[in-house]
Amino acid sequence: MSIVDNEDCAALAKQKMTFLSDGSLQSDRVVALEMEKLKACGIDDYDVRFFGTIDALSSLLKKMTKEKRLEFLTYGDLITNIKRMKETENFQKLKSLTQISQQLAERQANITTWSKDVQLFNELGASETVKDKVYRYLREHPENTLTYQELLTKLQK
Repeated sequence: MSIVDNEDCAALAKQKMTFLSDGSLQSDRVVALEMEKLKACGIDDYDVRFFGTIDALSSLLKKMTKEKRLEFLTYGDLITNIKRMKETENFQKLKSLTQISQQLAERQANITTWSKDVQLFNELGASETVKDKVYRYLREHPENTLTYQELLTKLQK
């Protein structure tokens, strides 16, 4: 993080989260935009997607409002609670699985890379049936241009 980011984060951390009480909290989009502000404080794109919903924010607020009234909560309080949650083993596992799933979804399904790709399926806990269907398809269609996500969708039909 650069000095500018640290200064930006320190200034943001002191600000009250007025969007919680001024009536502007109307949708997940509003929450996502508020979470975007936290990137200067080490919140990454995955975190923005994960915490950037009303449901996720509501869960955090339940914990936060036990210690402080809603109208007094600052972005610093939010950052602290997000960082605490990010340190948990469950969050780390979920983030890892999500990232592997996204990597696999975007990867082109290819018989020549199957031996490496199947390891990702294994990490995600895919069943032998699913892996067998994918492998059979790849053997029968070695010239396909589908991503694994597209292939899995096709195999479900």
